[in-house]
Amino acid sequence: MKKVFLPVIITFLSTLLLAMDPLPGICDDPVKTKETTAMKLTVADAVFIALTNNVTLRSAYLDRYLNRIDLQMAERRYYLPTDPALTLATNRVSTYVQPTAGSAADRIEDMNYNGTVSATLAMPTGGTFTFAWNNKSDRLGAGQNFNYSSDWSATFKQPLLKGGGLDNAAYSVRIARITEEKNILSLKDTITSTIKAAITAFRNYKTAERQLVIAEMGLVRAKSLYEYNKEMIASGRLAGTEIVQAQADIASQETSVINAKNGLDDARLALVQALYIDKKISFEAVDENQQLVFPPALEEAVSLAFQYRTDYLRAIQDLEARKLDLAKNKFNRLWSLNLTAGTTDSAAATTYNTYDTAFRRAIGNGPERNWNVGLSLEIPLVYMTSDMRAYLGAKTDMEKANLAFEKLKLDIEINIQNAVRNVDSNYRSLLSARQARELAEKKLTIEQEKLGAGRTTNFQLVSFQRDLQTAQLSELSAMTTYLNSLTSLDDTMGTTLATWKIDVKKEDDRIPQFEKAKTSGLTNQKD
Repeated sequence: MKKVFLPVIITFLSTLLLAMDPLPGICDDPVKTKETTAMKLTVADAVFIALTNNVTLRSAYLDRYLNRIDLQMAERRYYLPTDPALTLATNRVSTYVQPTAGSAADRIEDMNYNGTVSATLAMPTGGTFTFAWNNKSDRLGAGQNFNYSSDWSATFKQPLLKGGGLDNAAYSVRIARITEEKNILSLKDTITSTIKAAITAFRNYKTAERQLVIAEMGLVRAKSLYEYNKEMIASGRLAGTEIVQAQADIASQETSVINAKNGLDDARLALVQALYIDKKISFEAVDENQQLVFPPALEEAVSLAFQYRTDYLRAIQDLEARKLDLAKNKFNRLWSLNLTAGTTDSAAATTYNTYDTAFRRAIGNGPERNWNVGLSLEIPLVYMTSDMRAYLGAKTDMEKANLAFEKLKLDIEINIQNAVRNVDSNYRSLLSARQARELAEKKLTIEQEKLGAGRTTNFQLVSFQRDLQTAQLSELSAMTTYLNSLTSLDDTMGTTLATWKIDVKKEDDRIPQFEKAKTSGLTNQKD
């Protein structure tokens, strides 16, 4: 089922266009004869070229690099407690005071040194270990004392109720993983949008090609009737005024050709824009003949939607995030009970010698180290604390998310039902339009024979010619509508990427299938 809709689109595009030539042998496709150097372009080429050149998609893949870094940082903080957060700060300040005029004293120089090293280690249990070392030295003038002081501390804090526990500590990394999954789904949405735009632009261009063919064939028929009328008038078998109807039909058909050519150029530029290629490039839309495959049954389509639709999968991820948020806020309603332990040490000295001497003397004459251990308990005296408010908010968000999820499931089922019904209805409309075109061809053939026998009028024949042209355009419109309904069903089920065999992986920097587009010769020349 993953490969259903591309063959359907390509097969009907080729089969129906081949069946629409009402007058075999009139001429070849005028677009093809005029653009002999145009590059052939299949719908697969259009998709892969768009995937290669699309700027929005490129930007999305650039963001993937930062997304992976965010996830790696979150996981490293949780799984690698030996990777602490380190901070080093140091500064030196020198102050010079010049002697006053006429004074014999030298200038005064004051110097201050400060250095701080700190490290914080987060534990998987929710606790933290912190080490800090502070150093300070100053001299109040040249030849004066060096004053040095140093102190360091090591502190461990472990929450036993609020804020503690393995699950609570893993909250950040779980949320990061959910965010990563949602980033992947957003990337899939961007790829799907690019594919849809390329298919739509390709189909519009191919439709515009066929509209021009139909318009030019109508012009050929109008000119043929005009020449026939001239011969009949010259032989005296037709009144001279009858030529006016044929001339009016030629003028009308020429207008249709002009409009069709303008529409074709619009469609070509839209396709160029969708593929992001040089606007001077011309191409010929090619049909690919493959066996028709019918869409799935309603139950199977709904099952596929629940498996592939990104909005459904994103809603599941949102529910998981809400559950984690609710569990965290529920746990944080507890009292705050923390186990703390630590040790501190400090030293200071003054010397007339160098800074090194002051440092060694301070370290050698330091006091005994201090130790501390204890428990701290905080009990809120009111019920509606900020933690309780956060819990109630998380509980409400969870209930709202469940309601939205159930509504989304119902919406998906209804959307799938509508999409499947539209495919069936449009397919039957297409068969009716094809039959109407075939009957219009037969009517015109009979009317041409009657005109040769003098049993009808120019007006009647022109009307039948226009009926045929209208039937051809109706069949073309029905075909396009049917193909669009197939594409819409593919999109509604969320199987577009599966149809095109595109697998988005977390480690990918780009889609591997992009290489196919590069071999087509239509990739962006700017690159």
